Amino acid sequence: MTTSETVRTAGPEDVGFADAAAELVWTLADEGVTHIFFNPGTDTAPVQEALARARSEGTPHPRSVLCIHEQVALSAAIGHAFLSREPQAVMVHVDAGTLNLGGSLHQAQRNRSPVVVFAGRTPYSIAADVPGHRDTPIHWPQEQPDQAAAMRAYGKWTMEVPRGRELGALVRRAYQVVQTDPKGPAYVMLPRETLMEAGGAPARRLVTPRPSAPDPGGLAEAARILADAERPVILTSRTGQDLGAAQALVRVAELLGCPVVDQRDRVSIPPRHPLCAGDGAELLREADVILLLDVEVPWIPAVFTPGPATRVIQIDADCLKASMPSWAYPVDLALTADTAIALPLLEEELLGLADEARGARWRERRPEVERRVATIQARWEELAASGEAATRADAMLAALSRALPDEAVVVEEAVTNRGAVLRQVVRGHDRFLAAGAPALGAALGGALGARLARPEAPVVAVVGDGAFNFGVPTAALFSAHRAGAPFVAVILDNGAYRASQYPVARLYPEGVAASHRDYPETELSPAPDYVLLARACGGHGELVARPEEMGPAFERCLDQLTQGRCSVIDVKLPA
Repeated sequence: MTTSETVRTAGPEDVGFADAAAELVWTLADEGVTHIFFNPGTDTAPVQEALARARSEGTPHPRSVLCIHEQVALSAAIGHAFLSREPQAVMVHVDAGTLNLGGSLHQAQRNRSPVVVFAGRTPYSIAADVPGHRDTPIHWPQEQPDQAAAMRAYGKWTMEVPRGRELGALVRRAYQVVQTDPKGPAYVMLPRETLMEAGGAPARRLVTPRPSAPDPGGLAEAARILADAERPVILTSRTGQDLGAAQALVRVAELLGCPVVDQRDRVSIPPRHPLCAGDGAELLREADVILLLDVEVPWIPAVFTPGPATRVIQIDADCLKASMPSWAYPVDLALTADTAIALPLLEEELLGLADEARGARWRERRPEVERRVATIQARWEELAASGEAATRADAMLAALSRALPDEAVVVEEAVTNRGAVLRQVVRGHDRFLAAGAPALGAALGGALGARLARPEAPVVAVVGDGAFNFGVPTAALFSAHRAGAPFVAVILDNGAYRASQYPVARLYPEGVAASHRDYPETELSPAPDYVLLARACGGHGELVARPEEMGPAFERCLDQLTQGRCSVIDVKLPA
């Protein structure tokens, strides 16, 4: 080959498809989808055949991951997207499979996961000469007047593919939508006849719009407000989804000598950084300026609301939060922007304002802030070292954190023990995912997807016992073993749905339920034997009752991972 010659790779114009289902499989691979989390039905036969043909012929295709419950499938896609930063695909069966996605739809919405959910649709045709026609009684009762209704409230975009020749362009459009900020799920219905029709000319990938940048005038105003603040506080939740944004956040905090309150849906600042103030409640109460970065719920107004003199600045890809109808937090300056773009620009603005007087004030403030933060972090260590039953979760989680390898990824869904997780489990950037949203049950499937995205790293799901049961554990463990993506589930087992028990006592402190400790609706007893459940699913189980048992038990679980087996650690906490 001479230097003037070039190697030409196959483009869409070179590809021929047996049918629209084959075009779907090729298009997914071309969009960067490496796995399709699959729950089959009578309507998915063309896709299954197309995948088999692609495997046989060696043509591009995503790997099919069988999930025997749909919630596990979508949760796995969420976990994979978190680590891979790539778009995802889920395949489910018509209306029933869509409904079985359950709370994971809410999780995908609130986690802004770029996932396209493909669902079959009952065939339209009853004519025997139409490929894919109705041929079983179930094709009548599974048809609904508005199958997409279940998805419409949670997804960004829904569509039915009407003809095979339209499939490629509509799939491309779906992936353009889910990858555009604010990201989120989309829903595409695929009638069986459509999948068996001839496809059209291969559709080219659609350009994803670039992330938004802040208004220059608004950014300059934000910098001036922060530069002249006496007690600024940064409040973040998901800025750590981008490493560059997280690094810029730390630089801005260090420049201003400003504490960072990290709700830690992602790791936005190292958990033991001298400016990381945890929930920082007392610092927020004293703040004269609060900078909100990628935050869904900044505070609970009944517990805390900034005073009228406190200035609130917001930078977020979705400042409006239109999907939360009652989101009405007092914001003085809102900048719609990707924080990965906005924070370095904000840093430049602040450096431009750093005259001698301001710079001296920022430098003088930092030691005092670090002293206060050190006091907060010392309390976390005291909780971990305490022998009190009330702090047992802190002690257990501190022991777990010490046992975690540096590369381990934690998927958290601890619910009422979430505070203990945030205080004690120390993880670096992109090694911590809070699966949390109003629904429960995402962590087990999320751990499966995370392990597929990062097969070299141990993945640990830290879950409450309620969240573990919501996660369809038999289905999650089955799929993890079958896919060669084992993980460790650490169950914080307090024997109850505490998140549903606590409000009864709070709202009715003198009530019958509180005075008699009568909570049968929330008590998880008699509980399943989680160790035996793990073993029944082909995995390994450990029971831990004391913090000093955690390290050895976790080491045994890591050994099981190398053998391709999931593990469950049942951590007994005081009831």
